[in-house]
Amino acid sequence: MMPPRSDPLFWLAAGVLLAGLLMILSAWRMRRVRGLSSGRTLALDDVTLYSPYYALRGRPDRIVRAGGTVIPEEWKSAKRLWPGHIAQMGVYFLLIEERFGVRPPYGYVVLGTGERRRIANDEKLRAWVLDLSSRIRDARRRLLEPTRPRPRPAQCRACGQRDNCSERVA
Repeated sequence: MMPPRSDPLFWLAAGVLLAGLLMILSAWRMRRVRGLSSGRTLALDDVTLYSPYYALRGRPDRIVRAGGTVIPEEWKSAKRLWPGHIAQMGVYFLLIEERFGVRPPYGYVVLGTGERRRIANDEKLRAWVLDLSSRIRDARRRLLEPTRPRPRPAQCRACGQRDNCSERVA
């Protein structure tokens, strides 16, 4: 037997049902606008990946299991794709491969406009990221090396520590 339509509980239940349906539709729309892909979310900005082998660390905004592979997603507020975004995705490819034992075939950078830019995990990107990370490590190492002063003779003549200095030039 159907409850009479004048029953307040009927209208409350109908309202709750309608609100729930609207929330589900709104969430689907927001996922589409935000560029979120389907698949099972393994991590949502809560897993920091680290590789002692590559001496790299990163935290993808989202890691998705899609079929038999793992796909990283990085969300940016920028309206265009920058080289740094591509390099960051390349680092995530290396870290995910080491952590999950699966080499991601691609990843997505989701721009502030909701546009999804697919980044292929190819050998060219891998080589570029490894070279870039090596150059960064070398530059950091050089920061720890002491720098030798190279004073001009006029500076040494006017310096009060000239007699105590092993670096003086004149």
